[in-house]
Amino acid sequence: MKIFRANKDNIKLAANLINNGGIVAFPTETVYGLGALASNKNAVKRIYRVKGRPENNPLIVHIYKIEQALSIAKIIPSDAIKLIKKYWPGPLTIITAYNSSSNISSVARANLNTVAIRIPNNPIALKLLRLVDAPIIAPSANISQHLSPTSADHVKNDLFNKLDHKKDMILDGGTTKIGLESTVIDFTKKNPTILRPGGLSIKLINEFVKASFDTTKINNHNPLSPGLFKKHYSPKAILRLDADYPIEGEAWLGFGKNPRSINNFININLSKEGNLEEAAKNLFSMLRYLDKLQVRKIAVKKIPNKDIGIAINDRLYRGAANSS
Repeated sequence: MKIFRANKDNIKLAANLINNGGIVAFPTETVYGLGALASNKNAVKRIYRVKGRPENNPLIVHIYKIEQALSIAKIIPSDAIKLIKKYWPGPLTIITAYNSSSNISSVARANLNTVAIRIPNNPIALKLLRLVDAPIIAPSANISQHLSPTSADHVKNDLFNKLDHKKDMILDGGTTKIGLESTVIDFTKKNPTILRPGGLSIKLINEFVKASFDTTKINNHNPLSPGLFKKHYSPKAILRLDADYPIEGEAWLGFGKNPRSINNFININLSKEGNLEEAAKNLFSMLRYLDKLQVRKIAVKKIPNKDIGIAINDRLYRGAANSS
């Protein structure tokens, strides 16, 4: 599978492929998405097959203008409008009641009467969406439950033998800016609920809307949004979280100042300066790097559980699920 540089001609080619039932991996500000027409049932089903994703796990619909959301959603509550005006385009996904007169495939919605929508804040993604001029579903462009991709090479490594070399393509737009998926908020009930922490911090959300977040939220059977499975975002290696120091046989994934005498271990650092945004951007790529080194166990330094650190910890806890 050839990787195409995301220039004007190749973005136009990608739009044509999507409009003809193809699949295109493309960058967003969060991670790389695997895009297909949200109205094309067969293309949507193929994305589930390519990823090995359970069909009870709904997909996020990506659009480029708010008017599209108004036609897809049955109603957009006032609290959601507040956040949309402030944070779209951006790493914010809203879940609302679905407008049955819209043409989003029921497969993409996992047969739910709700729909997840966002506008990505990436110029390549927005150009592609404008050229397609229709909603695109775009889950992360990786094998289901594996680490999300933050570069075109990550996509190729996961999906090279699963994509159609004639109908599909990978657009290379460099490394993604945020490195973690969007924050998902459910607006279908009286009180907004954060289902998945992500690139937009809970602190910033709560400046405009009071939304609760249940850190124990797990749903392997009927998830309302992506990111709710207990085991997700998983490297091949076993993760030991909140570690102070690696033990024999472990690699070290640090944050901030490293402990002394660590040079005899395989070790990398999410952010030597203790910057949470830098750590978020590096998380998946560094875990992939350690997988490439074929380490079997990784000791992970404790990450402060604040701001985007909440989302980092969510990914680490799910990535460590079933580790032993």
